[in-house]
Amino acid sequence: MIDAFFDSVRLLPFLALVYFLVGFFEYRYGDRVSHYIMRLGMLGPVAGALFGCIPQCGFSVVASALYVKRLISTGTLIAVFLSTSDEAIPVLLSMPHKASMVAVLILIKVIIAVAVGILVDYIILSFFKSNAVSGAPVKTSYGDAMTGHSGCCSHGLHDKPSRLNALLLHPLLHTVKIFLFIFALTAILNFSIEIVGRQKFESIFLEGSLFQPVFASIVGLIPNCFASVFLAQLFADGVISFGSLVAGLCSGAGLGLLVLIRDNQDRRDTLRIIAILLGISIISGMVIQSAGIWGGV
Repeated sequence: MIDAFFDSVRLLPFLALVYFLVGFFEYRYGDRVSHYIMRLGMLGPVAGALFGCIPQCGFSVVASALYVKRLISTGTLIAVFLSTSDEAIPVLLSMPHKASMVAVLILIKVIIAVAVGILVDYIILSFFKSNAVSGAPVKTSYGDAMTGHSGCCSHGLHDKPSRLNALLLHPLLHTVKIFLFIFALTAILNFSIEIVGRQKFESIFLEGSLFQPVFASIVGLIPNCFASVFLAQLFADGVISFGSLVAGLCSGAGLGLLVLIRDNQDRRDTLRIIAILLGISIISGMVIQSAGIWGGV
């Protein structure tokens, strides 16, 4: 417990810095990003992937809410889901020994997201009649779609928060919340390794197996930021490979997946999106792991 506490405290300054910077971006540009993506049509997956990789609170929720109203395409939604890393990016940036690989992680996820998003939209337009984008005014449609949705720290996404909330309270809440997650996970991992031994502990998570990305992708589907923090911590401790980290973070759409499941009336469409998300995540993770990118660890 003592080791876990001090290991976690050392991350606090970096973690807080990242969240305060993200809070500023979200306050200054958050609503503009959503409106911009809605206007792009077939280029939506490109913008969705680029903006989705920014650890902005609730962006996957925004994408799901817009998709449910058919204001963005299926490919754009999937691109956002694949590029989103939830809380993993701030956590990894707060670890000096892992921060150097964040750019590679983001680049790989964006490439996967753009390619899959464009391909999905092309297939839909080629073989089906798509009603992916409505002709309603952007401002009105956006407001209607976002009403009632909240981000990962439970603040509303429809109305712009006050400067105090956006620049101080929300980043502070995020920092404390993720710090507690990291502390709890580190303590649990330390205890587990001490009890069962390092080798047996790693075997539980399929260490060295090509099927480890499957396990990571399933964990990533859990609609909670706990999943991304868990995967980042396992990677930092050398328990899962870089390929498995990519797989888990590609499938991890955070609360956006929960909004899609809850609000999308077309259940078959929801299952289809989840299947694509899971399949692409597993395949990507296996390919990266087989290629030995980042030393396979």
